[in-house]
Amino acid sequence: MTFISQTLFAQNRVLDAYISQGLKNNQGLKQQDFLLQKSLYALKEAKSYFLPEVNFNTSYLDSRGGRKISIPIGDLLNPVYTSLNQLTSSSAFPQVENVNQTFNPNNYYDAKFRTSLPLYNPEIGVNTKIRKEQIQFQQADYDVYKRELVKEIKLGYYAYLQSEEAIRILESAVTLARENLRFNRVLVSNDKAIRTVVSRSENELIGLEAKLEEARYQSKSAAAYFNFLLNTPLDSKIETGDNIQTELAAGPGTLAKREELLKLESLGRINTLSAQLEKATALPRLATFIDLGSQGDFLNFNNDTRYYLFGLTLDWRVFAGNRTQYRTKQALLDGKVAGERISQAEQQLELEAQTAANKLNAAIKIYQASKSQTALSQQYYQDQQKLYREGQLLYIELLDAQNRLISDQLQQSISYMIMQTRSAELERAQASYSF
Repeated sequence: MTFISQTLFAQNRVLDAYISQGLKNNQGLKQQDFLLQKSLYALKEAKSYFLPEVNFNTSYLDSRGGRKISIPIGDLLNPVYTSLNQLTSSSAFPQVENVNQTFNPNNYYDAKFRTSLPLYNPEIGVNTKIRKEQIQFQQADYDVYKRELVKEIKLGYYAYLQSEEAIRILESAVTLARENLRFNRVLVSNDKAIRTVVSRSENELIGLEAKLEEARYQSKSAAAYFNFLLNTPLDSKIETGDNIQTELAAGPGTLAKREELLKLESLGRINTLSAQLEKATALPRLATFIDLGSQGDFLNFNNDTRYYLFGLTLDWRVFAGNRTQYRTKQALLDGKVAGERISQAEQQLELEAQTAANKLNAAIKIYQASKSQTALSQQYYQDQQKLYREGQLLYIELLDAQNRLISDQLQQSISYMIMQTRSAELERAQASYSF
């Protein structure tokens, strides 16, 4: 890819301080940071599935009625007991009743601690890899937002400086208009000019004052937006520092550093891992558990009620209507889509960088031309003003020179801001700003 050989570069410690403040306080960036932290906790959650899990479970059952089983204890034992009583001539063996036992437990509790541990579960390992990759994706997204924020802060700062410069230009123009009005009034009072020049001077002054008020409104709006980016009160004062000095400095960035590409690459890896995860669902899962508890009549706890239970569980999906294969193919196709997006994004980013470079080159030339035009207009106005004061020029010709000067000064201010804007856009397109 071809970049411009030289790039307009702005050095300003005040702007650098504002960028640092914006990166620290901007609410949108804080939200991105929270999302990144969320991804980190999601990774810790995924890793926790490798560890044993301990749960406490207890239940109490009390029932009446329901299904029963008859146990003919009396029918079996009473004839025997009767014979024994006759042989012993005693009543040592009493008669017993038949028993009807319900199936549902009565006044029964079961309390236990169950410790379970996965021995083989491929889904856990793949899911952990996905969580790691999601952190990389979120980190790239966070860096993209940071670069966009730096660009927006610079553009907001340049817009504010341009609005302040417009105010200074118009204030100077208002001062000139007032001086012209004063001078014309003197001419009229001395019968050296007609009343029309005073009326024209007054109208010109009113128009310039209106433009000045509009410029002040634009400046307040630009300041409010800039403070919004910094997450500071909208009416906070903005330090302009010294005038920004511009110089040509080499050092184009490279597309390899673009976080947008890193995001897409990370997304492609996530899709690949998603396909592996779908395949893992078809594999068996083996786990072990052990229960340590007590069960028996309520509030009865002794050696007879305590127990332990150890076991292994195997879960293996044998058939699911080819559901796993279909999901795997979907994930693989998502991966192919991501690959095509990377190729397309590389071309788009290269085009963006080249377009930004061309725009900056054009903006530099326009600014240089506007400087020359403003210098010529300044000299022309001074010459015309001198002729007017000597009575060798019509007032309308002086106004024309004045309006041309004001227009050229404002255009130079705007072209300077556009040049700085194009510089910030190229810096963003090349991802060359160093954090």
